Amino acid sequence: MPRRRTLLAALALPAIARAEAWPARPLRVVVPFAPGGATDLIARLVAERLATPLGQQVAVENRAGAFGILGADAVAKAPADGYTLLAASPGPMAVNPYVYKTLPYDPERDLCGVSMVATIPYVMVVPASLGVSSVQEFLALARARPGAINFATSGMASRLTVEMFRALAGGVPMEMVQYRGGAPARTDLLAGRIQLVIEQAPSFLEDFRAGTLRPLAVGGARRFALLPEVPTLQEAGIPGYEAAAWLGYAAPAGTPMAVRRRLAEEIDRILLLPEVRERLASWGAEPVGGPPEAMDRLLAAERTRWQDVVRRAGIERE
Repeated sequence: MPRRRTLLAALALPAIARAEAWPARPLRVVVPFAPGGATDLIARLVAERLATPLGQQVAVENRAGAFGILGADAVAKAPADGYTLLAASPGPMAVNPYVYKTLPYDPERDLCGVSMVATIPYVMVVPASLGVSSVQEFLALARARPGAINFATSGMASRLTVEMFRALAGGVPMEMVQYRGGAPARTDLLAGRIQLVIEQAPSFLEDFRAGTLRPLAVGGARRFALLPEVPTLQEAGIPGYEAAAWLGYAAPAGTPMAVRRRLAEEIDRILLLPEVRERLASWGAEPVGGPPEAMDRLLAAERTRWQDVVRRAGIERE
């Protein structure tokens, strides 16, 4: 029996050594969107600073397409060994299962949280020419002129933020206008052809300073540091409204918890660096951090939230 135990211990040594040696080769972070967007910028900001503490190169790969599905699926099907990570955001992780009939991956089953990195608040934006300065004034105008108020959507996320507002406000008569991107929607908003968007705040900061667009409220649970005078939608009389864009790191389900914790600890340290915090602030993003369990809890809450919004809005799966 002692000889058998010795043999089993010897056989187990390579596996233990491999686990202790992580990372033994370069890591890959898949961004499921095109370069230049908030997800890409924030993911790269962290990835380029992970290389030194991990002692390995951390490469970023953009795999855009199908509202984040292609990139998320690639990570979901990758080995759960800690060498492939996903730059995770609400669409691929929490919204897609409720707006598409079929997905090649199941985010709840096939992916797990590593760490939340940052949040970017949504803001309710109207043209200054609309002549309203509060959420309640906007609601009064929309109800007095049913069908005359248009809201813009450049994707499912920007639609759902408005649908949540409409549902929690008790119904608002508005027409949806779909755009292929945020830039043309902003152009029509500035021209007054569109009367409302609820989108990521950084896209409009210069317009707010110029006075051409007006922020009525922000979507988070607390006020936004760059717009401290603007109330939250909850403060503005829309109880229960809470929505923010966010970016985190996720991994294939089954990735060892020790690896996930190590990554989360290094991300926490990176988020304390003054230059990182300054860069995030310049993008209108707020650092978060935290352990894998915290991100898993957030993902569960986000899925519940967006499933309810899709149901209330009566959106049929595509």
